[in-house]
Order: sequence, then C-alpha cells, then structure tokens
Amino acid sequence: MASDRVAPHGEPPRPGAPASLDEFTERLKALREWANVRLRALSDVVETEISLRKGSAEQTKPAYATLQNLFGAHRKRHNEELLFDVVRGLLRQAQPTPDVLEKQVMQWREAYRSARGLGLRTDVYPGFRLGPLVTSCQLLEGNGERPILEHNVRVLVDPVDVALPPIVKDLRDEVVIEQSRRRDAGLEYFWHAPRYAVKDFVVTRTGLDEAPEVTLHLKHSDYFTFIATQKLDLPLPNGATLRGLYLHGRHPRDVPDFMRSSFGLNVAVVTADEWLVVARRSDRVGVGKNVWNSSANEGLQRQLDSPDGRPPNLFRAAERGVLEELRITPEKYDLALLAFAVVTSNSQWCGLFLARLNTMTRRQFEENLGRGAQDAWENQGFDFVRFQPGPTVSFLLDEDRRESWAPAAVVLFYLSLVNAYGHHAVDQVVADQCARYKSRTSPNCSKPPAL
Repeated sequence: MASDRVAPHGEPPRPGAPASLDEFTERLKALREWANVRLRALSDVVETEISLRKGSAEQTKPAYATLQNLFGAHRKRHNEELLFDVVRGLLRQAQPTPDVLEKQVMQWREAYRSARGLGLRTDVYPGFRLGPLVTSCQLLEGNGERPILEHNVRVLVDPVDVALPPIVKDLRDEVVIEQSRRRDAGLEYFWHAPRYAVKDFVVTRTGLDEAPEVTLHLKHSDYFTFIATQKLDLPLPNGATLRGLYLHGRHPRDVPDFMRSSFGLNVAVVTADEWLVVARRSDRVGVGKNVWNSSANEGLQRQLDSPDGRPPNLFRAAERGVLEELRITPEKYDLALLAFAVVTSNSQWCGLFLARLNTMTRRQFEENLGRGAQDAWENQGFDFVRFQPGPTVSFLLDEDRRESWAPAAVVLFYLSLVNAYGHHAVDQVVADQCARYKSRTSPNCSKPPAL
C-alpha cells in the first residue's frame, strides 16, 4: 500500500537539461528511486494524480505495462499527461507545499522539452509589461490601433453546463452553503447568477485588409462555480491547489472550461473634455476587491445578455455594464472593441472596449453619476487622469497604485492611448518615463514589446 512506503529523504533529484529522451528517462528513474516507489506500486500513485486532475469516476489506474514502458529506453516521445502525473505523484511523496511542488513539476516540464530538442518553454502570448509594471494579462487579438468591428465578432453557445470534477463540486457546494447562510443572516451575499464559460476562442483574417474575425465559443456555467474556481490557492484536502491542478504551466486554451466560468467586458470611458475615468473597485465584489480597474467592468450573464435565448452580443453587454455602473446610455458615446485578452493568473477571459463620450464632460459625468447608478456599490470611487500619453502612463506607473491594478485594466488603458495617439507616440512616452524610473529605482524598465 502507498501508506506503507518510507517517505523520501532530502531534496529530489533535479532534472537539469537532458540532451535526449534516453537521458531524461534515466533521470526519471532516479526520481522514482528517490521517492521509494516501486514500479508495481506506482499505479496507485498515478491513479491518485489522475483522479485529482480529472475527477473521473471511471477506471483511471494505468496498466503496469504502460508504466513499465514509460521507463524504457529508446522512446521517441511520451504520453505527456501520464508522464507528468507520474512526475507529480513521485514528487508529492515528500509532501512539499503546493508552490514548491508546482515549481518542481515545471522544472521537469522544461527538462522534457529540452530532451525533445524544443528548448525552453515560452508563452505563445507573452504577458503584458509596462516598464516596472508587469501583469498576467495576455493579449489574444487586437493592438488598439485597429478596432475589431462588431460584424466580425461571432458568439456561439453550446447550451450544456460545464462538468465539474468532485474536488471542484465540493468547493462549489461550500460556496452555496455559505451564501445561503449569509442571506439568511441578512448579510451581503452573492446571487446564483447564470453565467457563461469560455469553451474556445478562434481568430481568422477576412477581406483584402485581413481584418480580424473572431468566434467566441461559450458553454453554460454560473456565478457560484466562478467563485469556487477562483479559490486558486486554497489548500485542498489532498494538499494540492486548483492553480496547481488546472492552471500552472498550461496554455490558456488548455485550461479546463469549468475554470473559465467568466467572460468580462472591460470598458475605458473618456469624457468629451479628455478625462480618463478610472474606477476603484469596492470590497463587496466577488473577485478583485479594492483594485484599480477599468471605468466599467461587467461579466456576461445568461439572463440579461441572452433574454431571447440567442447568443449574447458583446457590444450590447458592454453597454449594459456602462449603464448599470455609470448611468450612461449608449447613444451618449462611441464604443470600440480594442482587443480580446485573458488574465492567466486567474483564467479570466475578457473583451477590452473604449467608450468616448460625445458631449458629456467630466463635470457632467460626476453630476450624472451622483444621481444614482444601479451598481454603484461595485466601486468605492473614481479617479480622473488627463487622457494623454504622459499623464496616463505616469498614473499607471505611480508607485502608490502600481501593485493594485487589475491586470486587464493596465492593458486596456494602454491600448486606449494607442487608439488615440498611435503606438509610436505612446511607446516613446513609456520609454522616457521608464528611463526616469530606471535611474531612480531599478534596471527593470524597457520598452513594451510590439503588439
């Protein structure tokens, strides 16, 4: 039995950078020897890992011969899911903390890529960086200069609920119980709102100008599932975390759909007299408490955004968010979709919009907001910054708020500047301001990568 094994001593062997799969296999053997797991007992260890990852009620124990072949010579490649279930299970024998375990697994992933001659892993979509301000938001499509046209955005819905593995279902059940308790006690609570989960995201080019054409595939989910899957670093009964099981080291498209139970509409609002509206979220929202964020932020909701059963329209949903949070109706601004992005640190997908008010000035904006917005409680207040590259970039990089930004907001405000002034002008301001920060603080400033 697994419980009879002697726990390994000392640090696990490091995989290094093997030059071949045979060399990698030898290091994998050394890892198994360190873990004190005999080959015949390994199937139980791997079965546990598979059940944690998939939550499947089906038979998941790998055959002895399959595991034996994993350690055989002259392999050209491996079943990667099985391989890293083995690696994770062996490393877990020393009961490392979740963070340590994920770092160790990542070292073995890099070693496997090295053995296959693939070099070090790099993200297909790098995270966004603005000098010393680094975010986990990855741009999927859009560069700010050329908005994505409404008629080139299609949303398709597969009307089935996401399937939850037991470990996630248990977390969701806890959310249901807690919110019911809070409601009965007369406290603030979250409503079981029907939501969408991202199933897939597809981009093609169309027409002579190769304009982007985007298809967003959605499934059904709900707000309780979203809240449960945002408990990413909560230690689970088995010592794992949702981040380690489903996010860490994965491309955004490889994250299970139940972990993508949200699609956000982030809107930057610029007044007619060129003030950018910046929101400070309240501590009453479910996720992203007290962070600096876009002017309006809304999640797709099945009842409100698909009242007739048809797929939601992202532009209409963004307009709903502006109306509910800022009390501004659509005819008072021009709306442009600048980009699609995903925040990899919490698997939140989003569209980034710019709304330029036609005649409403900053003073009129504040007066209008003071007359009562439906979702005013979602924000604790607003700040205003001149919508010009210098003041806005300085505002983003200010040390007092640099670590308190919602990741997508930084990207949205940058792209909004690019839409208004062009990326050359904006990037030059970024480079100049970073040079000043570099001289005062650290050598970490550089021009942001071309989008």
